[in-house]
Amino acid sequence: MTPSKLKSLTSEELKRLFEQLCIQQYDAIERNENASYNRRYKKILAIQNELKARPGDQRRILMSLFGHPNMQVRLTAAHTNLAVDYIAARRELQAIIDEQWFPQSGDAGMTLWNIDRGFYRPT
Repeated sequence: MTPSKLKSLTSEELKRLFEQLCIQQYDAIERNENASYNRRYKKILAIQNELKARPGDQRRILMSLFGHPNMQVRLTAAHTNLAVDYIAARRELQAIIDEQWFPQSGDAGMTLWNIDRGFYRPT
């Protein structure tokens, strides 16, 4: 996913692409396909960076994915929004932990643990 292609998409189109890629990541986790997961991670990161660079930091649009039926979508949207709306993103991470849907709940738990101890500062 080239930055110039992402620039041509609307924020809503980027949100849909983000959602699709997260679902594909979930499927890759289920099939134990690490390379497939990692390729999608890079594309998701590019989308996050594009939304962040837009006026007003458009990452907030991904908050509409909180509560999504797919746990990977929820987790990644929450991670993306920690620097934008910390309280809402933290609440979503806690909800993921409470649902005990592994490995996503483990990731959410480690994220909050690292934030609480000062090892991770969202940007």
